[in-house]
Amino acid sequence: MARNYKKEREWQLQKYDQIRANIDKELGTALRKKLKDEGKTVAGWVTENVKKYLKKN
Repeated sequence: MARNYKKEREWQLQKYDQIRANIDKELGTALRKKLKDEGKTVAGWVTENVKKYLKKN
């Protein structure tokens, strides 16, 4: 069975909000390394910190 990329993309757009940012190269590299060492993903880290930030404010 072949993947239906159109339906997959529609589902993705309904379920997720894509947030992109350009940050300093050294800072981004250090963040990715630390997250890898901790077994976390960038998306997981962002989600965790957004929840904390929204609770705080």
